[in-house]
Amino acid sequence: MTLNPAKKALRGIVRPFQKSMRYKLMLLMVLIAVLPLTLVTLFATRTTKHSLTSGFVRSNESRMEWAAQYFDEKYDQLRSVTYSILLDNTLFPNASGEVIPNVSEPSFVNRYTIDKLKSLYSANNTNIVQLSIYLKSQNRLYVVDKDAGISTDRLRTPQVDWGALGSTHDSVSWLLNDQKNTFTIVRSMNRFSDREVIGGVMLQVRWKMMDSVLDMIHSEASSEVFVVDAEGNTVYDPYAQTASIEKETLKEALADPNGSGYLQSKKGFLFYQPTMTGQSWIVKFIPIRYVTQGASSTLNFSLFTAVAFIILAIAVSLLIAYFTTRPIIRLTRSMKAVENQNFDVDLKEPRSDEIGTLERRFNSMLGRIKELIQTEYKATIEKRTAQVKAMQAQINPHFLHNALQAIGGIALSRNVPEINDHVRAISDLFRYSIRMKSDLVTVADELEHVGSYLHIQKLRFRNMVEVRIDADEECLSCLIPKFSLQPIVENCFMHGLEGKMETWKLAIRVEKVLDEIQIDIEDNGFGIGEARLNDIRNQLSKETDERDNVEGIGMSNVNARIKLLFGDEYGLFVSSEQNVGTTVRLLIPAQEKGETE
Repeated sequence: MTLNPAKKALRGIVRPFQKSMRYKLMLLMVLIAVLPLTLVTLFATRTTKHSLTSGFVRSNESRMEWAAQYFDEKYDQLRSVTYSILLDNTLFPNASGEVIPNVSEPSFVNRYTIDKLKSLYSANNTNIVQLSIYLKSQNRLYVVDKDAGISTDRLRTPQVDWGALGSTHDSVSWLLNDQKNTFTIVRSMNRFSDREVIGGVMLQVRWKMMDSVLDMIHSEASSEVFVVDAEGNTVYDPYAQTASIEKETLKEALADPNGSGYLQSKKGFLFYQPTMTGQSWIVKFIPIRYVTQGASSTLNFSLFTAVAFIILAIAVSLLIAYFTTRPIIRLTRSMKAVENQNFDVDLKEPRSDEIGTLERRFNSMLGRIKELIQTEYKATIEKRTAQVKAMQAQINPHFLHNALQAIGGIALSRNVPEINDHVRAISDLFRYSIRMKSDLVTVADELEHVGSYLHIQKLRFRNMVEVRIDADEECLSCLIPKFSLQPIVENCFMHGLEGKMETWKLAIRVEKVLDEIQIDIEDNGFGIGEARLNDIRNQLSKETDERDNVEGIGMSNVNARIKLLFGDEYGLFVSSEQNVGTTVRLLIPAQEKGETE
């Protein structure tokens, strides 16, 4: 059972293409024009995006490699400072292996060491915060910073315990993070012969010396650039950014056996490059939104161009199909009109091609048919047809009225009064056409009939419709032609309100002005253009002519019946303003039942 609505919807979509050659031709031409262009656009868009992404990745990988090289160069400069100290024979005279029993005088060593450190600090004070030398021979630690140079026998520092290290044979070369935007380089001096520690050097360096290198790779304002250790801990972040990278993801990237590379995720691109002999890593993260923004201008232009050409191709295809099939559709409609006994059709200005030949033959055949239909025979046929339609029109409403009453009774028995209300409104419409034989009814009856019609419309459109009916009591018993108001209200929905997104407002006002009844039907719809409004007024002002075939009841029909019953000074009067609304005024004499026959 759940497939029935889907099947009905599918049939509704397919049916026009099965019955109309125009739709088939339109669909075929649209597919031929749009499919290749769409495929080419999708391929070009994908290729462009891939090319831009590849160029973006290569560019950043190159920057990361350059940054690592500059980092290593600056790190080598710092190590050269340590080498200049460790290779000083005055400070480490027994580094080659011989044992010197008589060391230099402590006062001389102190002065020499402090002066040495001060000269090195002065040459590098923009980068170095503090210089320290440990001499095991003196069992002292010499420290120089911006304040002063001192020597102390307190060998334990936050970075290293020189006393404990001096009793070992370990060769130390450390790079330590101080968590103060500085890092420390620690190197031990070992005797060549037995690897005994005879001293060491410690440099506390500002990370700021690497800012120029990091600025080089911080080419995107939204990117994150920082330095981490081998465990993924941030040791320097010059831009004070909020990290968007999880630590586990970072550790996974640093474990790459290739050393450097990048990871792509839904969040963005993560580039990583080892430096400082593998003891630190330069990391750069670029959010995915920056990559998409970078490619958006090119992709947007491509997509805009493609969409423009697709729309143009569809428009051209539809126009070609429309103008190709228009004469065929016109000929088909004329044939259907003749089939419905409407012989007042004529194909003017036939074409000069094969379709034009068919049109000329059709005109010739139609002329012969008109000659064969005699006036009396035509009148007889029309009379019998009218009789049959009248009987059918009488039988069908009776049957539908009874059926709707039965449905309403079932709804009440099932405790669904809302269905009974809607069914009763439809039933009242049929009952109205059955019970009243006269051409004139009271205003009250006509308003009740309009109310039933509006009840059904509210069922369709629910809260979109607001209706207000104001009628003077003295007008309700006056006579009005039957079916005068409902066609006008129906026009409001069909031509004025349908398609409007705001609330639909409809107002019906009935009032007595002197000895006339004035009924205004006003809506807030799209209104009528000036040219169309003039055309409607011209049609309403023409004299009433008898028509052979009346398919429905419209404004011209209502206007004609009012003029026939009450005179030419009465009828319909239309005023409208585009995008504001339309007002139709119905004017009749104030007559009650019994006053006129």
